[in-house]
Amino acid sequence: MGRRIDLNWDEWNPGLDTDDMTLAEVLATLPAAEAEDVPEIIRKYENPESPDALPGAIDLARHDCIHVLLGRGLHVQDEAFVIGATMGAASDITGEIVDFFIKVSTTEYPKHWRFEEAHIPSFRLGVGFAMDNLAGKNLHLIPLEGPDWQDKTVREARKRLGIVKEELRAYFRKAELLVPGTAATRRLDTSAHRKDGQLNQPD
Repeated sequence: MGRRIDLNWDEWNPGLDTDDMTLAEVLATLPAAEAEDVPEIIRKYENPESPDALPGAIDLARHDCIHVLLGRGLHVQDEAFVIGATMGAASDITGEIVDFFIKVSTTEYPKHWRFEEAHIPSFRLGVGFAMDNLAGKNLHLIPLEGPDWQDKTVREARKRLGIVKEELRAYFRKAELLVPGTAATRRLDTSAHRKDGQLNQPD
């Protein structure tokens, strides 16, 4: 799974109303990121080139694409949902692996990278969304960062992958119940008529 350290991470939020933008256009709105060394234990489990990589391990460019397609920003709660969905869509995921990731991410990861117990409901919601809607799709193996996908509109990419916005909204509504009141939860797009909290596009 990819991780991103960003000075403006708290502001960026693609939401679900970017249908007519290309994947590349939405990704271009990501604030510039500061490079930072990823701790060894993170690379061990989340780098797809690691022999110990867990199901759904993905590089950063592809991971960012999934943020866009799932309409999630860069808060840790958003990261938890995106990582959960990526793992849940892997054909070799098991309940034991999900439990193992929760254990290592909450106890062994360094402080800056560590999931707190409050983030686990979002992680499990991501896993559940993928298992219900994207089971076996192996999102981590799809070259979303390549030109064939980057030139597609977000609507086309979601349709090709089977990502349905109303299903996402249903899981976002579950987050409102399980993780109420956080900055990430408050801006979730839970209604087709809701426009606040969406990506700010240039005039």
